[in-house]
Amino acid sequence: MRNDAHEQIDSTLAAAREAWQRSDLVHAEALLRELNGQVPEREDIARLLCNVLRSQGRLDAASLVALELCGASDFDQGVCLRSAEFARQCDRHAMAARICDDALAHGPATPELLVLAGNVAREAGDFDTARVRYLRALDAGVDLDRHHVLGALANVRRYTDAADAEIAWFAKHFSDTRYSPRSRASAGFALAKAQGDLADYARAARTLREANAMVRTVQAWNAAGWQAFVTSRVRERVADASPVPKDDFNPVFIVGVPRSGTTLTATLLARATGARDRGELRALRFIGEQLVGGGHLGSPAALTEAASLYRRLAVQDDAPATHYLDQDPLNFRWLHIAAAMFPRARVIHLRRDPRDTALSLWGQDFAHPDMAFAYDFDDMRAYMDGHDALMRHWTQRLSLPIFELDYEMLVTETESSLTKLRDFIGAPARGSVPSDDSAPVQSASVWQARQPVYATSVGRWRHYVPYVPELMQFGEPD
Repeated sequence: MRNDAHEQIDSTLAAAREAWQRSDLVHAEALLRELNGQVPEREDIARLLCNVLRSQGRLDAASLVALELCGASDFDQGVCLRSAEFARQCDRHAMAARICDDALAHGPATPELLVLAGNVAREAGDFDTARVRYLRALDAGVDLDRHHVLGALANVRRYTDAADAEIAWFAKHFSDTRYSPRSRASAGFALAKAQGDLADYARAARTLREANAMVRTVQAWNAAGWQAFVTSRVRERVADASPVPKDDFNPVFIVGVPRSGTTLTATLLARATGARDRGELRALRFIGEQLVGGGHLGSPAALTEAASLYRRLAVQDDAPATHYLDQDPLNFRWLHIAAAMFPRARVIHLRRDPRDTALSLWGQDFAHPDMAFAYDFDDMRAYMDGHDALMRHWTQRLSLPIFELDYEMLVTETESSLTKLRDFIGAPARGSVPSDDSAPVQSASVWQARQPVYATSVGRWRHYVPYVPELMQFGEPD
């Protein structure tokens, strides 16, 4: 291609970026579509087009552009890695899996691509494929300080034999001081999970105590900052969004302390009603942070714009549905903004025995810094107190209907619980659903959400309390 042609392409790309920055998405897309047709192998052009489409909720279209870029690049593994991760972030796991499969078929796989391929398979519920790819990544020498593959590997199966070679692998890495504390802690959580599978609760408790202590050395939680956050939310007042001519979008927010059953609830409710499960959408938290940070809580125009953004990100461009489920448990922090944007929304609030919740938090390795409270029982207690205070405040102040759902009732009386939930959100029951109808699960509950409903996690804290007496601060035994 001649230099003047390159210059013209770069000039058009600059114009598209300017249009994107001033939110002229129609013009930006038109320019980028033209450029993408001319030079489909240009990653910077395709990536910007992907972002323009994603900002409009057109995630199918955006992921398709990412897929086509891989073919145009002759399946360069770096391009495929970034494209598959983009599709995964869009919850388009079928597209991400296709990109991974195509890349793996076109040359020797990098460890990083194998890890991502494993994550995509695990989140889609294909645990056997995930395990094969994690093992291949380990054989290929993946950097375990950067990629916590051992923790992922432990969570795609149940362990039934104490002599299993993987358990020894976890233990060896956990004690290996050549690795970072964070990497070793991840292996510790994997080891404790296997020990718990084998009902060796004493060893599991000792392992978890050490692993959680390792994380605390590198990832602190700000208890005072959390209390200030809760106080600020209680004091805030939010303007109502301007009414829209046709209010036919009424989202369902499923909230609670993490590990209280939000993922399971969303998965079961989506299967029972045909509601679209958007996973942990994270859109409400973004909107809340932007409105508060910009001082826009009192602006009806800003709330209306925010509501339009949330709706685009929730509805997207796949098959339409009558109800949309947002299962981000931490949305309880922003329910006043949800109520202002969508006064006809519904909230399902999960409640679970706090001793089981605390144990589940303590036994899980989390990636997001919002979960830094989970590695210390006192921090957990403070976090739960803040959650309870906010939910009491929302219940008293907001007009949003809130359904209080006990996790224990959900897993022991599932059908009656789902009937009540269907009535609450106004959704009819539907017939049998294909087994692959579930949305991908990127939360720590991916294994549980893919299994038949079981109640063995109810009262699980009793196995551990002889070795973890701190659990008693979360309640007295019955």
